[in-house]
Amino acid sequence: MKSAAATYVAPTTLATTLLADAYRDRTNEAHKKEWGQFFTSFPIASFMASLLRAPKRRDVRLLDAGAGTGVLGLAAAQQLITQHGVRVHLVAVEKEPGAIAALREAASDARSRLGADMLSVEIVGDDFLDLDRPRLGIAPLASFDYAIANPPYFKMSPSDDRGGNAPNVYARFMEVAARMLREEGELCFIIPRSFAAGYYFRPFRRRFHGLMRLDHVHVFESRRDAFRIDGVLQENIIVLYRRSRMAEPRVRISCSVGERDLSDRFEHEVDRARVLAPTDASSVVRLPTTESDLRVMDIFASWRDSLDTFGLEVSTGPVVPFRAEQFLRDEKSTTTVPMLWLQHVTAGRVEWPLAAGFRKPEHIERAAPEKLLVKNRTYVLLRRFSAKEDARRLVAAPYVRDSIRAPMLGIENHVNFIHRRREVLAETEATALSALLNSQLFDAYFRISSGNTQVSATELRALPLPSTEMLEAVAVRLARGASEEEAVVEVLGEP
Repeated sequence: MKSAAATYVAPTTLATTLLADAYRDRTNEAHKKEWGQFFTSFPIASFMASLLRAPKRRDVRLLDAGAGTGVLGLAAAQQLITQHGVRVHLVAVEKEPGAIAALREAASDARSRLGADMLSVEIVGDDFLDLDRPRLGIAPLASFDYAIANPPYFKMSPSDDRGGNAPNVYARFMEVAARMLREEGELCFIIPRSFAAGYYFRPFRRRFHGLMRLDHVHVFESRRDAFRIDGVLQENIIVLYRRSRMAEPRVRISCSVGERDLSDRFEHEVDRARVLAPTDASSVVRLPTTESDLRVMDIFASWRDSLDTFGLEVSTGPVVPFRAEQFLRDEKSTTTVPMLWLQHVTAGRVEWPLAAGFRKPEHIERAAPEKLLVKNRTYVLLRRFSAKEDARRLVAAPYVRDSIRAPMLGIENHVNFIHRRREVLAETEATALSALLNSQLFDAYFRISSGNTQVSATELRALPLPSTEMLEAVAVRLARGASEEEAVVEVLGEP
């Protein structure tokens, strides 16, 4: 259903707006990359503030982790004060000196407008993750009623002692902030969607979902619009979690193209088990944003097969170009075999060689180490990278044995390939699997289950598949001349 027009909190003050804009304008791209900075717009800050539930206390503690210039924390403080009449103590944690200066001015202005008796602000000039260490703690654990943040985004080195086994700094921010919440305290973060399904986030998801209960997710259909000023291409979502032993039976999921249509967003409630399946050991967060998405989920939930039950394996192309550069060749010779790149894989077809304008070497020496080459057999080739805006998230093609005359093949590591473990994949199997992966039905399921630009081998192994009989029926229709989409729809129905 469509939501009613949202009630937005106006930007805290004109001063906050001007200070944030001034800081952003004088911050170059190198600086933002170093600090993992992406600036929150006021429409998004106001929307996030509006998601916070009414407090049960007259005096509340609010945490802004990685506060920047204070846009999020001050918007949330204003929401709580003006809408609910409570007193707010805001703890804003920021370590970048330029941002702290703007934060102090914005906080001072907000207090003068909202009332010094209603808003107190404590600015902590430290790395938020360091506050997780007992000697530097800003407050006892479980002392905050709310935590709001647009944390930095960058990968954490395994040697970083702040990491806590989190693959990205934003996930670590979520964990630390969660532990600082009281029982029934709320966490509202704008973060990349990668944590919801990414393989390397599995341990994090298990830990986090053991402590926190997901109440609301907002999905931006456009990757560019949430942080359009900064030109960010991350797929971002807003999450609202609650620290509680009990979970609500349903999760609210909302969706907008970007920030400009937030007031006209789509919203619906989904059974919790469909978002976070209790039997899923990986704790993947699935995000159906339409009624059609729910129907797609029901179809896939009815299937019990996978690549593994079919005796199939998925591998990633072994050729890493910069490591194998000495073996790559632009010209064919008696000592080379074909080299397949992502660009050679189009929906339903492998095109090799490409036109003269293709700038990458399409041949590799047979004398290359054995581990870099695969036997010339039948495979399903699948692009490893896609974008949400692409017409297809999954792009697959059957490669039929000896369609290119050569004893071996080189496959670049931006391509996955499906193969039989001990036998040769039959051509009919390859064409049917390719048709499934290229179909609108599988595309819809992948978009629900993954916000990653990568199509990982792990995700493919976990992908539910229809029965052998259905796969054979798809193959029969393809043999009769049906297109991939026609064959899948005839057997499996419309998505």
